Order: sequence, then C-alpha cells, then structure tokens
Amino acid sequence: MPDPIRYCVTVDTEEEWDWQSGYPTSPTSVRNIAELPKFQAVCETAGAAVVYFANHAVMSDPTATAIIRDLAKRPRTEIGLHIHPWNTPPVAPAPTVSARDSFLHNLPWEEQAAKLTSTLNAFRAAGLAPTSFRGGRYSTSKQIQDFLRDRGIWVDCSVLPGNTWADDGAPDYRHRNLAPVRLPPRHSGDKPVWELPLTFAATRRPFGFWKSVLGAADTKIGRTIRATGVLDRFGIVSRAWLNFENPLGNRILKFLAALRTARPPFVSFTLHSSSLMPGGSPYARTPADAARILETAERTLSTVARWPDFAPATATEIATHLEAAHR
Repeated sequence: MPDPIRYCVTVDTEEEWDWQSGYPTSPTSVRNIAELPKFQAVCETAGAAVVYFANHAVMSDPTATAIIRDLAKRPRTEIGLHIHPWNTPPVAPAPTVSARDSFLHNLPWEEQAAKLTSTLNAFRAAGLAPTSFRGGRYSTSKQIQDFLRDRGIWVDCSVLPGNTWADDGAPDYRHRNLAPVRLPPRHSGDKPVWELPLTFAATRRPFGFWKSVLGAADTKIGRTIRATGVLDRFGIVSRAWLNFENPLGNRILKFLAALRTARPPFVSFTLHSSSLMPGGSPYARTPADAARILETAERTLSTVARWPDFAPATATEIATHLEAAHR
C-alpha cells in the first residue's frame, strides 16, 4: 500500500478582536481559548492530530495558558508558536500599527528578534518548547526561520500557496504550490527547515493548470465578464481551502476528493481559535455561525477518519517523516 496522506488540523490560537478596527497594540481578550477543549474533543473523537499555534496574548494570560498546557498533554496534540507583532512586546507607543507593520518580516530586525524572544520566553515560562511556527498574517522569512531554527523550531507552516494580499508589504506566495519545501542544514549538526504550506488550491487536477485558469479569470478583463463566477457556477473549477470557517471551506469534501487522487504527502486544515466563540471573529458573529464551524470540522474529520489512505500527524511529525524520506 502506498504511503498514506498525512493530515493535520492547525489552529491559529490567539486573541479575539474586531478585525475591521486595524491592528491594536493594547491588551485584548482571550476568552475564546475556553472553547478549545470542546474543539479538541471533536478532534479526538475523529482521531485527528492538532497543532495549536499560540501567540503571546494567549501565553501571557494565566487562564488561557493553563488550558494550553492541558492540551499539550493530549495525544496527537502539538503546541506551536504564533506571533501577532502588533501586540507582542516590545509594543509600539500607538493605539494601532499600520498594515505594513502587521507583517513581522517588515519590521527592523532587532524588533523582530525582540518580539520573537518575548513570545519564546512566555512559552518557556509555561514549560513548553515549540518546534513548529506560523507567522501572523502568514509572515515569515529566511531570517526569521534561521532565528527560530537556532532555538529548536524547524517546521514553518506560514505559506499560503497561490496567494498575496493588497496590503502594503504583504507576503507573496503566488509562485508556491502545495508541495513542502526543505531548506537544508546550514552546517554540520544543524537541522533543516521544512516549510509545510496550508492546503489552498483549485478544486480540480492538475492543480497548476487550473490555478493558471483561475489567475487569468481574475484579471481585469476576467473580472469584467465575471469569469471566476461562471467557472464556479457551472462546476468547472473554483478555489478551495481546507479551512473550516472561510466560505472557501464549503468546498472541502469536493477538494479532498481531488487531493485524494493527487496524493500529496500531507494536507493541512485550519481555522482561528476566535471563530469557535460567538462574536470572536468575522466568521462567527452569532452562536449559529460558531456552531456551523464546529459542525463542519466534525463532519469533515469524521469523514477523513474513515479513509484508510489518510493518517493523522502533527506538523512536526509530518516534517520528521519527510526528513526521513529525504535521507
């Protein structure tokens, strides 16, 4: 039997706030973390592996940290590092930061290193040593990776393939696909860095061809004739994301069917912790929204659990397997 497709659930584990209000530097609530045990129970029932990428706001709150430490003891569970640079010490002396400065890689290096260090220190204070990372707003860089690699973090889950944003200084992953990328050790005794992209692509194979078609449909001319909507409406092709909260996640099972035939080495599901709490994010404005997200996760993971060609694994377990195969 061929090697199974390893799958992981990733949770950006962070504060809740009004996403339309900019990027506030003031302390914010992390009440949504109390919803994680309920989500964990869904994942455990389905036998899924989970990575909670926790940021400084979470790890500096005693109640939230206690929940994270309890989750760390669960089977098939990993606690990774996440960072929101706008509210991670040292904090700018302003109520908000610009969109450009919400991406860690745009800050002066000394400031990047200080924010990463303060987050790592919060993990150490909780007795946790992360080995995986996801940058806030999917921000990363070789310099960030090398800094984290020197501190035992060698799995980077920040890449959102085929995407960029209009915000000034946003990452540009339009050239990336679903394939993992290995950055080799820098010297003897060093670890590699494995970049494990989120699973975002077209709903049909070959993914590269249909990505090009959708890219052409998204040009000025394509938007004029609403080409993307036509392709979607007639069931030809559309973009899809293994995201339990985002509207693109409505195509999860169709997307998974295409992935199952393509047989990538791994797939990565995702959501924000704040979307598990009513009012916590734009995706969960009401109790019904939050319930829908949880139900989508439960339905999807219980389906995948029945597929013998899929196997649960955390991000670090996936990277460890990829590294062994590489060798």
